Amino acid sequence: MATAYNSEIAVSIKSDKILCKEHELEVCQKCGVDWSPHNILAASLKSNEIPPPNAPNPTRNAQVNRLKDEGNKHFKQNNFSEAIRFYSMAVDLSWSRHLWEPLAFQYVREELSPVLSNRSAAHLSLKNYVEAYVDAEIVTRLKREWSKGWFRKGKALIGLGRVDEAREAFHTGLRFDHESEELKKAVEEIK
Repeated sequence: MATAYNSEIAVSIKSDKILCKEHELEVCQKCGVDWSPHNILAASLKSNEIPPPNAPNPTRNAQVNRLKDEGNKHFKQNNFSEAIRFYSMAVDLSWSRHLWEPLAFQYVREELSPVLSNRSAAHLSLKNYVEAYVDAEIVTRLKREWSKGWFRKGKALIGLGRVDEAREAFHTGLRFDHESEELKKAVEEIK
């Protein structure tokens, strides 16, 4: 049942809860409202108990890494569709991390950058240039200083026929990693 924000409400004096005004119910089928999540939140905010801090979830990290490794195995066997499937599962699992988990964004950033870079490479191998570009673009936004993302982005742009933008991506990557042979080679190839 969806919570309706534009419904008329009443506040119960006895229980200090939000109710539908017409039927004075917290969950009202007739009005199609469910105020219970709001009431639970309000009650927790009114209590004097301080919740314990959330702990990082090492199991999730290990699961993401196992899925990435499985994708890498399929990539090495040139089974790119299966590699994409495993990389996508790793991405979904990493993105499902609760934002209030300590260091959530840092974990997501560190987990997703290599997974999306690898998925971009698999898409490149299948000539799925738009998908390869999207993944590489996200990598460059998550981890701007990582030259591999710029390399993948440049390769996808070449596949899309956008050579000038590809050259710019390769040069951006070289600003972060002056020694990258793959970026130097890529620049030479499009001259």
